[in-house]
Amino acid sequence: MGGKAKTEKMSVTLPKELAGEIRSIASQGEISSFFTEALEHYIAYRKQKIALEKGFGAWKNESHPDLATPEDSTAYVRAIRKADSERLARLGGVSAK
Repeated sequence: MGGKAKTEKMSVTLPKELAGEIRSIASQGEISSFFTEALEHYIAYRKQKIALEKGFGAWKNESHPDLATPEDSTAYVRAIRKADSERLARLGGVSAK
């Protein structure tokens, strides 16, 4: 998002203590880029949080009785890895073992 993108000037009000902390780590000419970077990270975090909240409860144990225990999950992952190694070997690659 940063770089030479079109920009828009905004005015924000911050607590004095927070503004002081920002000024202590970002020089006057770097404050806009500091906010841009911080907000890009925060927006990505919020989008991920929203996606996780929307997906919460999507997994139903009754839909996956074969993965009921940690041992079942371990066996499942091992089976996938073995199948991938075999496929790679068939294609002439090196097996991951």
